[in-house]
Amino acid sequence: MHKRMSWKQLKWLIPFLLIGLILYQSGQELRQFSLAAAFRTLESLTGLEQFSLILLGLVAVLTMTGYDYFLLKSLHVKIKPTKLVQAAWITNSMNGMLGFGGVIGIALRTSLYRPYLDTLKLLRAIGWMTPTLISGLSVLSLGVVLGLFPASTLTSTKQWIWPALLVTSALLPFYLTVTRRRSNLSWTTLAGYVATSFFEWLSAGAVALYALFLLGGEAPLTSLFGVFIVATTIGVISLVPGGIGSFDLLYLVGMTQLGIDQEIVLSSLIAYRFVYFIVPFMIGLFLSALVFGDQVVKQIEYKPIIGSSYEIGTVVWRIVSRLLVKIGRLAGGLIALMTSLVIWFQTLLPSVTPLYRTPLWMQWGATVLLLTGGILMLLSGYGMYRRTKRVQWVVFVAFLFACFGILGRGANLFELFAVAGFASFAWWTRHQHDRYRSIMAPGRMFRSVVYVSLYVGTHALLLQSFSQTDAIFLDQDAAALLSTSATLLAGMTTLAVFFAFSRLKRPQLGETFDAGRFEAFQTTHAPTAAYDLAYMGDKRVYYGENDATCLLFALTGNHAIVFGDAQGDRQAASRLLAIFLEETDRLGYVPLFYQVTPDWMPRLHDAGFTFFKLGEEATVDVGSFSLSGKKRSNMRAVHNQFSRNGFTFEVVSNPDSALIEALRPISDDWLGNRKEKGFSLGFFNATALPHYRTALLRNETGEIVAFITLLRGADQVTVDLMRVKRDAPAGAMEVLILHVIEWAQTEGVARVGLGMAPLASVGEQPFSYWPERIAADVFENISYIYPFSGLRQFKRKFSPTWDARYLAIRKRRKLLPSLLRTARLISRKK
Repeated sequence: MHKRMSWKQLKWLIPFLLIGLILYQSGQELRQFSLAAAFRTLESLTGLEQFSLILLGLVAVLTMTGYDYFLLKSLHVKIKPTKLVQAAWITNSMNGMLGFGGVIGIALRTSLYRPYLDTLKLLRAIGWMTPTLISGLSVLSLGVVLGLFPASTLTSTKQWIWPALLVTSALLPFYLTVTRRRSNLSWTTLAGYVATSFFEWLSAGAVALYALFLLGGEAPLTSLFGVFIVATTIGVISLVPGGIGSFDLLYLVGMTQLGIDQEIVLSSLIAYRFVYFIVPFMIGLFLSALVFGDQVVKQIEYKPIIGSSYEIGTVVWRIVSRLLVKIGRLAGGLIALMTSLVIWFQTLLPSVTPLYRTPLWMQWGATVLLLTGGILMLLSGYGMYRRTKRVQWVVFVAFLFACFGILGRGANLFELFAVAGFASFAWWTRHQHDRYRSIMAPGRMFRSVVYVSLYVGTHALLLQSFSQTDAIFLDQDAAALLSTSATLLAGMTTLAVFFAFSRLKRPQLGETFDAGRFEAFQTTHAPTAAYDLAYMGDKRVYYGENDATCLLFALTGNHAIVFGDAQGDRQAASRLLAIFLEETDRLGYVPLFYQVTPDWMPRLHDAGFTFFKLGEEATVDVGSFSLSGKKRSNMRAVHNQFSRNGFTFEVVSNPDSALIEALRPISDDWLGNRKEKGFSLGFFNATALPHYRTALLRNETGEIVAFITLLRGADQVTVDLMRVKRDAPAGAMEVLILHVIEWAQTEGVARVGLGMAPLASVGEQPFSYWPERIAADVFENISYIYPFSGLRQFKRKFSPTWDARYLAIRKRRKLLPSLLRTARLISRKK
């Protein structure tokens, strides 16, 4: 059954159909167009002319403040003029750049003025105001229809323009009629809106025609303005942000039909777009970063005036408030991107309209520096969004490169404005950069390489094209060398900055292990036996307030891997978890939680983690354990055999250095060529071993043939380091564990932990998580790599209870890299 195409679906096709129609009908006129010649035309602008054009563009955008003035006046709201101008600039600059029929303007005005009056009343007022944004264009379109602004060069060749002009001309009387019947807007407010709209489009046309005049475009003023009105009307109807494409093509065609060179028209369009859209938009981004910060949005949300209308659109406001916070943070990234694009454009040719001339060789070297600065600014976009301290170093170096490049090329005002504006933004928002660094994951690194390749690649292709046709600046070899040099210099600079920042400014997460402090914590809070591994010295400690809780972790690369659950007071441990996650995010670490128990899974799930089952940990209940009975006959026989042969058992509480040195050959013999494990397991550490109780098995001559170190916890000991001589009798380790269980019974210890069996009971269900099913295949079929199943079978002899253990990773992180990172930490050299 086929669905009917709705208007919502159809309306998105209109801009593309309209642009396609314009392209089709304008192709003949633009066939001889030369982009390189248009760039060269921009060189005729002097520094004073550049400044005056930028100033006129800013004044033109400032005229749109009238919308906000009359809106608030109609609602009887008074705010400071500076706040009014600030809010109006943000709204109008972003609406002009992003557009979509005024939707952006509605959302921003609602958010900015929400603290001052009832939301429903505000939305109604904005709804009646929004259509007046094109009321001035309606008046101007009527002027074209009546012949006051002749545009016959366009309308005579493209008859489809007439209906668009007639419809636009009829909008104002239609709107005024409907508004007076169905709203309570006064004639004063309506007149204010229409006057503001009229001067908005009039000033926009003045900017475009002034740019054309400065570049030498001459034709009757009324005809020039007529072409601008027609192009603007079609651009607005297309709903494309800023009328990009539709406006530009009709403007090019219309002006060339008036006898103006295509290169001059395009150059004026580039200047118009820059001073009327890009410059105001960058200023708007600067202001929005200050207005839409996290704290500011919270202040807006909790204003008393909002209480009465909070039920209206609460869900919508929640969504919008999060969006506004993102807009505040996105502003930095967008400014970095736009500045890099301005530099990309400017470095396609020698400095356009420089304030002074420099030798060609100096221009080449300066262009390398400027393009390098552009690449660095492109790379800084994500860091500006994340607000990291490291990106400030990158921005500073990029600013230095760009400054030297601009000065060496003759100091172009466009370049100076863009770079200085970005530097000012970075300086004003420097205190908002509270993160140490952003995480350079492989995916992000790949995307950065792709972005730089596109940035430099398109730049190089255009340079090659220009060198072949117009020889603006470089021959082909010099163009290729320019791109290569800038890319290499940017890459080496980025690596150098990252290295220097890590060495000079790297803060520490948590604290190094302090035996006295940790022992006091153990005495007070009785953590699990696994936490006794802290004395191995390969982990750091993160304490809560008043040492009421702590967690153990280790750093490897950009990962902070936590061992087990946080210990101590449960409520304090939950607070500590939140603080630790905030701290890792601030310092640029990816948190992982290794061997998490089911008890902590809900807390980590709420914090945005997902889980992979690592295996199960075996624990023997000492009170119920017995060697009697038929099931334990084999185990009992081995135990009795060792006793008859004179083997003895002993637990040493604090082994001295002589005993430790006697145990070293046994450990080395058992390891052979294998590497010691760590982190979640103990290893032979002569400094740490005196802390642990050590269970010894001696033969009839008193020689030690096997030993186990015991971790102490609340009512539990856990076997850790298990070592046996290669020539020891079979079953020696099994007997030693039986002796440990019997010793625990006499000491009043409730449980004996046997450690974890990796991949035990993982992926056995048909609907298990698919990576766990793959792990199960490994468990069953590749035992010669690591005896997973054999380890589980050995521990099963003691009839333990099995408790699941999990790896917790961020939902957006990949499982395999997390597993490999953890495995690398466990296996790294001790």
